[in-house]
Amino acid sequence: MTNFSNSSAATVQRYVDILTNGGFKALFGDVNNKEAVMSILNVLLPEHRKLSDIDYLPTERQGQIVDVSKEYQYDFMCRDESGAVFIVELQKYHEDYWFKRCVSYACRAYDRQTRKGEDYDVPPVYLVGLMDVEIEHPDKEFWKNRYISEYTFREKECSDLLGETIVIIFAEMANFSKTEEECETETDKMLYLLKNIGKMISRPAWLQHEVYSRIFDACEIAGFTEDKRIQYEKEMYDERRRKSEMDTAKRIGFETGRAEGRAEGREEGRVEGREEEQIRIARNLKLAGVDIDTILNATGLDKETVDKL
Repeated sequence: MTNFSNSSAATVQRYVDILTNGGFKALFGDVNNKEAVMSILNVLLPEHRKLSDIDYLPTERQGQIVDVSKEYQYDFMCRDESGAVFIVELQKYHEDYWFKRCVSYACRAYDRQTRKGEDYDVPPVYLVGLMDVEIEHPDKEFWKNRYISEYTFREKECSDLLGETIVIIFAEMANFSKTEEECETETDKMLYLLKNIGKMISRPAWLQHEVYSRIFDACEIAGFTEDKRIQYEKEMYDERRRKSEMDTAKRIGFETGRAEGRAEGREEGRVEGREEEQIRIARNLKLAGVDIDTILNATGLDKETVDKL
């Protein structure tokens, strides 16, 4: 049986939670964890794309038109020996058009390769999303007990694949609720580990294989250098602060809108009151230096409105 820490007890966290920004960066952002990163990806990638070595790539990219396009940043990016590019994104919160954003990220990485040469024979781009938020699949019944989804360019009727170009894979941890006794496949075991490692205080006997040991070693906080430990603690502090800001903003926005709606007795008043309060909250968060994605998630406003504040 897996030994979990009790959040209500005064226990010290042994392993990072990979599904937090700080934990994700501690694992994926450290080149010394290359073997652990490949162990994770090799369970999620198709058989013909298993990794034996990778080179880390810069995660910050400039838009095509420097004067117009802003920089965009991937959570993690690497390249294998064949030249194929692999992007890993952590998704923790509901976001409008998140799938289209993933497509945009993958397309940009693919396009950068085509502009380097004179032809279009370029390696594929894989984007792997670690989903700590539910995906709204149209066919919910089909996706019961299915946790890996893959999207790419195929012929509609017969699923012909004329070329390997852009592939988007999602590991859906938000819906993964299997117990350790129910984990039978290697995919089950990896998803269980990714979702629960932050709560473990010991290494389960059924996860002692070398593949999982690499991940435990990479995520053990006691093994961090002093600089890495300081950076990790800062990342976790910032994340807890952002979450608190988002929770507070959502609560205030909801309560304000509801109160004004009752006072005016009209749905229009409730909506307008909420929007005014959301704009006020967004302005304050922006002045405090909170990042744009956090503000959008906290208030529900569109990016154009926030940019004008």
